[in-house]
Amino acid sequence: MRLKNKISLITGAGSGIGQATALKFASEGSIVIAADRNLQAAEKTQHLIEQSGGNGRAVALDVTQEQQVAQTIAMVVEHFGQLNVLHNNAGVSVLKPITETTEADWDFLFGVNLKGMFFGCKHAIPYMVQQGGGVIINTASELAIVGQPLYSAYCATKGGVLAFTRALSVEWASKGIRINAVCPGPIKTPMLNAEFELAANPDAERAATIQSIPVGRLGVPEDIAKVALFLASDDAEFVHGAAIVADGGRTTV
Repeated sequence: MRLKNKISLITGAGSGIGQATALKFASEGSIVIAADRNLQAAEKTQHLIEQSGGNGRAVALDVTQEQQVAQTIAMVVEHFGQLNVLHNNAGVSVLKPITETTEADWDFLFGVNLKGMFFGCKHAIPYMVQQGGGVIINTASELAIVGQPLYSAYCATKGGVLAFTRALSVEWASKGIRINAVCPGPIKTPMLNAEFELAANPDAERAATIQSIPVGRLGVPEDIAKVALFLASDDAEFVHGAAIVADGGRTTV
């Protein structure tokens, strides 16, 4: 087991990529703290972990609230004695032309997608330094690398995630902390489904997206969970500041 006796905190773990990663980490021996602003969703993830023979805990967490983030991380360390892996995965999207994007939209996106990661890293790193190291994985996006209409504000947040990740990795590598990003392409999640439903013809939008992916399918959350597991494990011990794109080849065409 690649994460045996490790303690992992995953945000946005109530569904999609976060839930799949929680299940994957638990199957590899980690105790997983599944955090989500929707406690019932986090509890469902905990139940799935336990059904599979793993060890999980559910916590309610709004990553835009620094005090909540700080308290959650402190609670994990106090209860389990360590925090080995932090996966900053919570994310949201808003699809609008920039001319229709409001300040509230912009603040909402940056609050969850980037400020939430800032809070997580700020409060996890001191504990990781004290224990001699740790791993931080930040969920970015293929849209940190390429552009797409209606996603300009979202792209800005995810580009910020990559810049933030690279800078942090240099800042903390000497302390034994590995910080990397995973950049998913279109993944079959509730968030992507909701985005399709905003289109005039959701089925046509879904088909066009699939056609743009060389492997000919949408990704599934487990595709990204496998990448996160690699980054969390000792197999990635020499990987620092990387942005691993998992998009079925979409950004290469």
